[in-house]
Amino acid sequence: MNKKILHLNFSDDGGAGIAVKRINDCLIKSNVNSKILVAEKNTSDKNVIYNQSNLDNFFWKNKKKISRNLKFFFKTKNKNTHTISFFNSNILSQIKKYNPDFLNIHWIGNEFISLKQIKKINIPIFWTLHDMWLYCGAEHYTFSNRFIEGYLKNNRPHTESGFDLNRWVWNRKKKNLPNNFEVIATSDWQFNNAKKSNLLRDKKIHKLFLPIDTNFWKPIDKKKSRESLSWQDNIFYFLFGFSNYSKKYIKGLDIAIDIFKKTQKKYPENKFILNVFGDVDKKYFQDEEINFLGKIEDENKLKLIYSASNLLINTSRQESFGQIALESLSTGLPIVILDNTGTKDLIKSLEMGFIFKDSSLENINDFFVWFDNNQLNLNPEKIHKIISENFSYEKISRDYINLIEDFVKNNKFKYKGNNQS
Repeated sequence: MNKKILHLNFSDDGGAGIAVKRINDCLIKSNVNSKILVAEKNTSDKNVIYNQSNLDNFFWKNKKKISRNLKFFFKTKNKNTHTISFFNSNILSQIKKYNPDFLNIHWIGNEFISLKQIKKINIPIFWTLHDMWLYCGAEHYTFSNRFIEGYLKNNRPHTESGFDLNRWVWNRKKKNLPNNFEVIATSDWQFNNAKKSNLLRDKKIHKLFLPIDTNFWKPIDKKKSRESLSWQDNIFYFLFGFSNYSKKYIKGLDIAIDIFKKTQKKYPENKFILNVFGDVDKKYFQDEEINFLGKIEDENKLKLIYSASNLLINTSRQESFGQIALESLSTGLPIVILDNTGTKDLIKSLEMGFIFKDSSLENINDFFVWFDNNQLNLNPEKIHKIISENFSYEKISRDYINLIEDFVKNNKFKYKGNNQS
């Protein structure tokens, strides 16, 4: 494929940043001309474009500060990120300079680009959903049905007050979202949400999984992994990971601890430890059997941790896809998740994990049956093979290229980046 692709994402790290870099890497390995344009660059990846002056950085810093303090404009109990995409940026000129044939918009929080600027882009666009923001108001995740019903005056959650920022942003999206884009949902959960949403229900929506390098993320012998980490042989290690403590509710930390405690009680003769990794302050963990590992930035060490563990608890209440779960499975470590999240697409058989019906854990006895029947019989290599067949760089790059070729052919776009306003 000879198309020149540019991905837009606020930064090249964090959950969405890692996902975008993996998409970019898998396309490059398939000989596609693909780059990422960011406002914040935190890696040395030569395929990440960063052209910000000191003045640009000053504006980014202040716009990001405003974006992170929208709580001063209204009150809400939704602690997830909110984005208004109101302030213009230099991204349009950067896009024009690179002159791509095709644009893939990803996570554009922190005022990366305004909605009005997006409307001016006249080349074919894919918009990949890394959370719920595109079809919601300002919020990136919500338990409200307003994204389905529309953000009306009479359906505002009682947990909000003051200026209805979400309704204001939703109306701006309705007015400014362009016509020349199609949507990529990374899971059934995202696909179904987008399809029933008021803003995207008439859009072309594709489902395309996020990729993982299965040549790197593969099982390591458990005994050798534990020796490298100085972990004990006779302990069952649960694992839980997330980015930061502010996301503890949506990522289901309380549910993970509940599963851990119930398992301890069910099997008092066994020794269990729950290891937690991520940007989390260990002062929140008072239990000596909950061990804080800190933020793991070394992927080789993280691969060892997955391989040395017995079970990943990934009980997010809402999850667009689940990259930690994908890394876990690719190293042969089974997972425990909640139903009705994007992570459900990763479990292809009972050998790969267990699905709780909801956060109440009402089917905990079924979990114990699964636990008894599977823990000694799980085959890491078999789990890895299933992941390779469905999520490898080779598989996802082929699917991505097919999407682009079909998009261009069916829509007959003849635009070039240098024609943008």
